[in-house]
This record gives sequence, C-alpha cells and structure tokens, in this order.
Amino acid sequence: MNVDDRWKGGPPGASADALDQLVYLSNLIGLETRLVQPGGGNTSTKIGDELFVKGSGTDLRTIGRSGFARLSLPALASLGTVESMRDDEMMRFMAQCMTDPGGPTPSVETPLHSLMPNRVIAHTHDVATMSLTDIDDAAAERLVRDVLGGEIAYVPYVRPGFPLAQAVARMANRLPPNTIGLALAHHGLMVWADDARECYARLLRTVNRIEDYLAAKRRARPARAVPADRIPPADVRRRCAEGLLPVLRGQLGAASRVILHFDDGDDVLHAIADTRMQELTRRGMATPEHILRAGRLPLWLSIDPSLTPEELATAARAQLSRQRAEYEAYHARHAAPDERPLDDWAKVLLVPGLGMITASRDKRSAITANACYRAVLETIANAEAIDAFNFIAESEVFEFEHWALERRKIDEQDAHERATLLLPRHVAVIVGGASGIGKAAAHRFAKEGAHVVVADLDGPAAQAVASEICLTHKDRAIAVALDVRDDASVGALVRQTVLAFGGIDSLFYTAGQAPRFACVTALRRDDLQRQLDVHYVGAVLAMGAAASVMQRQRLGGSIVASVSKAALAPGRDAAAYGGSKAALLQAMRVAAVELGGDGIRVNAINADQVETPLFLRFVHERAAMRGVTPEQQLETYRSRNAMGVSLIPAESVADVAALLASERFRYTTGDILTIDGGLPDAFPR
Repeated sequence: MNVDDRWKGGPPGASADALDQLVYLSNLIGLETRLVQPGGGNTSTKIGDELFVKGSGTDLRTIGRSGFARLSLPALASLGTVESMRDDEMMRFMAQCMTDPGGPTPSVETPLHSLMPNRVIAHTHDVATMSLTDIDDAAAERLVRDVLGGEIAYVPYVRPGFPLAQAVARMANRLPPNTIGLALAHHGLMVWADDARECYARLLRTVNRIEDYLAAKRRARPARAVPADRIPPADVRRRCAEGLLPVLRGQLGAASRVILHFDDGDDVLHAIADTRMQELTRRGMATPEHILRAGRLPLWLSIDPSLTPEELATAARAQLSRQRAEYEAYHARHAAPDERPLDDWAKVLLVPGLGMITASRDKRSAITANACYRAVLETIANAEAIDAFNFIAESEVFEFEHWALERRKIDEQDAHERATLLLPRHVAVIVGGASGIGKAAAHRFAKEGAHVVVADLDGPAAQAVASEICLTHKDRAIAVALDVRDDASVGALVRQTVLAFGGIDSLFYTAGQAPRFACVTALRRDDLQRQLDVHYVGAVLAMGAAASVMQRQRLGGSIVASVSKAALAPGRDAAAYGGSKAALLQAMRVAAVELGGDGIRVNAINADQVETPLFLRFVHERAAMRGVTPEQQLETYRSRNAMGVSLIPAESVADVAALLASERFRYTTGDILTIDGGLPDAFPR
C-alpha cells in the first residue's frame, strides 16, 4: 500500500522558516501510521550552529516548534572522537549542549542526528523498511541494494542511542555520493536532504519502492484462506470479550491497574487465524521501539467462546499463569540478581477467533500498543513473503526492555501518578453524569486519573460532558445513553464500558427522578413506581451489574450512591421520594455485607441543598406549595442547618465521591457521609 504525498503547499504563512518546515514535515510523517506509530520516529534540522531535534516524549503527529530540543553543533561535534559513552553520561553531555535549557529533553537519537552532516533528517519505523530488514542480515543487505538501487545503505543492527550513532558515523565518509539514507536493521529508515520538502519526497520515494516490491511478492505468495468456522460472528465475539476482558485486566493489573483496548477488526482476525502465526510472533517484534510500546512478545490465548463465564475465567487465568511462569523464566535467564520482573510484562494478547487486546497505563497508550502491533503483524507477513521473519537475539531484547533511559521515564510517571492522583488507571462509571452532581463527578474523577463513562438518559448531554473531558484528558471518557428503568439499557452500559476500557473499578450512581410531592392519601401506584424505578430498582441493578464485573477482575472496587437526606429525615409530602431513597440505602448496606469479601466497598452520600437543576426545580415546587418565593424557600433551608449554608456546590459532592472511590477509603464500607451543612434531623449517628 503506497503512502500518498500530502505536502500540498507546505507550512502556512509566507514567513515560514526552516523550523516551521521541519514541524510541517514531522506532522505529515506522524499522521501516517505506515511511516511511524504514535510517539515513534524522530526528525531534525540544522540551522546555523544549532541542531533542532525532536524532544523526548513528543509525538510527530502533534509536535510544534517548542517540541524540538535545541543544541549547539560545535559542542556536539566532540562526540565524533568519543570511543564509548554510557547512557547517563550521554544524557548529561546533551544537557550541557542545549542552547535552550528550558526546552524538552533531547531524543536518545540526538547523537545520530548530530554526527550526520546532512541538514534535514527523518527517521521512521515504517512497515515497508521493517519488512525488508526484519530478516537475515545477508538477505536484507542484498534486498536493500537491489530494491533501492544503491540510494539507501544497509546498517546491521546496533543498539539505539550512542552505539548506533557511533556505528553510523564511522561509515558516513564511505557512503557513495548518491546515498540519501540508511536502512537500519530492525530499526527503520533514515532519510536526509538539504530541505524538508526534498527529505519528505525522498522518504516517500524510498518507502513506496519497497511497498511495490512487497506487493509483488505477496501476489506471488497469496495468503492461505481462513476457514469460516475459525472466526465467530461479531455478536459471539463481543459477548465472549465482555466476559473475558475483566478477567484479563485483573490478571495483568494485579500489581498496577491497566486499561485495555479491544480490536476485532477483520484484518487482525484473519492475521492471527493463520496457524503459523503463533510460532512466527514468538520470534520477536519489528523494532526496539515496538518493544517499548507493545512489549517483548504477545501472549496467545486459546479461548472457546461457547464456554460459560466461569469456565472462560478459569481457562484464561490458567493460561495467563503459565505464560507468566514462562516470562519469569526468561527474566531469570538474563536478569541481574537484584533485578525484579517488570509489572508491565505483557502488553499485547492475541486470541484467535476473538481479536487483539492491548494493555497499558491509559487508553491512549493501549491504542498506541495496538497500532504498533498491527504494524508488527503486517511486517511479519511481508517478511515471510520475501524470506523469513527474524528479529534480534533474546539477550538484546532483554537489554532493551530494561534500558534504564526508558524505564526511568516509566518509573517516574508511575511515581508521579501515585503521589498526585487519587484514581490513576481506574475505570469509573458515572450514572446521571450529564448534569449537576454527576457532571461535576465525571470531571473530578477524570482529573484524578480515572477513565470515565458518562451515562445519562440525555445522551447528547452525556456526550457533551465526555467531549469536554477528552479535551484535556485524551481518550479518557466515553458517553453512553442510559435508561436505568430498562434492564437491557443497563446491560448495554456495562458491555460498552468493558469493551471500551476492559472493566470497572468504581460506580457512582447519582441518577435522579423529580419528586412527586403528595400526601400518602393522594399517592398512586404510578407515583411510587416512578421513584422506585430510578432511585431503587435501577440503582440496585446497576450496582449488581458493576459488582459482577469487579468480581471477575478480582481487584476490589467501590460503589457510591447519592441517597440524599430524604433517606434519613422524613419530610411532608415526600413518601414516594423519601421511601425510594431509604430503600436504596438499605440495599447498599446489604450489598456492603455481601461484597466485602471481594474487596468491593459500598458507601452512600447524603447530600442536601446542592446547586443542581433538579434541586432548584425542587425549591420552586416547594415554594409554590407554601406560597413563598424561591428566595424565601432557600432562606428556610439555610436557617435549618448548623453551618448556615444555602446552596452547596456540586463539586463538593464530587470531591467526596472521588475520595470514597479511592484507596484513601479502602477500609470503609457500609457508611454514609453527609454533605448538607449540618442538618440535625439527618445526622446518621
């Protein structure tokens, strides 16, 4: 599949300089997943005595001018005379060479870019070059020469960082004058030119030549047909995934929670249905970059979709336990005595007939792992069409997997999460999340690190809240239209949550039904049922459905519901509303007893006088019944609580909900916390 030229008119503005050109080039490369996967690849340009190179942790898709580190070329030149340099020494040296100390940390490939004399350089992890070089060295070198006509030189595998820069620098003076780039074995393509436009053109010309060659080879060796019975129908796959994903999430996240991404695309299903693929994938990844983002090897699971949920869980746990033992044996073969196994040891799971599941610290990283392994699957198929897929030695894989420069970033991010966030890597379902307390909670849970499902009867409003969250927390929120009075709708909420994120860690139920104010002598069955359906029946069914997922995960969990002061303090004309809230409170106490053994905590919030659309409607109705103004009614409420509080912000309830869902309250269950300014009639103690 050829890569299209998207340059068009170049960067906007007549005054665009060389750095603007580099930004434009980088963005075009980053947007094409056949050239680089999210976060991968790097680019640079030399302007005067400075090198501008992609900063560590930036993404070519979105990088701007400030995303490039600036370093002194004269200072970097001394690298050419250095015989060896440890990674920590290299990073300290590059920090000393920076001309803008406030800029991003330079990429570990900075020495490679600095030692090459060329002005503009692009380094990609494109599927085409990976396919051509993830084979035997001799065959790869011959193919690079034959397919690319001598314009691209072949470089045998060297570990990225200073060793690769040193190896390339030693051969730079021996390159033929028509050379425009390097095919780096197991590490992608490097292309250069005097300006960004020509660099892009050369990159595409090189990649597309390889793509044409691979396409011809694939046509000569068509893929074997997959028997229809190896790929179940979509509804069967999704039902199986709904039962399987929480089990996998619990097993993989026992030390530190993970977020899952599920992909049952036709291309993935057909790729892993090939009976040879399990053996081929055990040979390794496509580049060291893919090890960082998608792990050292995928796990394979053989799952029969006809199994019951219990049988499915037993089979999955047994297979994962065996593969964990295999990983620990691999670790023992290469680790130093004090080196512990990695928590994120498995990032890709392949389940024939079901699809690919990727696991990471957040949804965005799980999607990145998916994109990376899709590229690996295609690379394997291409390499097999031209020769035999091959990767670096196991010892080198281990070395890169534990590369201190990269592991330090991960460890620092983990430490930052633990120190600053209440709910890192959690999946939270907010029922009633489109407005009021629920909307405030959705934003607060996301701010504390959670992935949030905004569920509400008002689907468009729920989507608006989810979109707001995603503006600052990429891919961390989805919206689900939910009617808690409908069992199928509640089931669909759980299914969509599991398929989106892999499981559930907390449920905050704050759906509300406007009260029906009437004396008990005037109430009818419909009045009672409307309140019960939303405040009691819907809540209990949602709690049960969420708890079932939590039990399959075996990670514990939290259920919090807003019961209001009506559950504790009687009020005139509120038998329907107050009775439904009191029923919910009692059900939660029972649930706390039943679920405690699973580590699932159940707690209630008694909130009153909260500034929400529902409460303000309540105020107006009460005022009309009493023949007073809404302001007078609010003054009545203010005067009855100990703190003299009028309207309480919804964010105050959201704060408590997030705390109850967090590890701060890990030993609290069956409790009720009040947020009402101190209403003596509703004191629960």
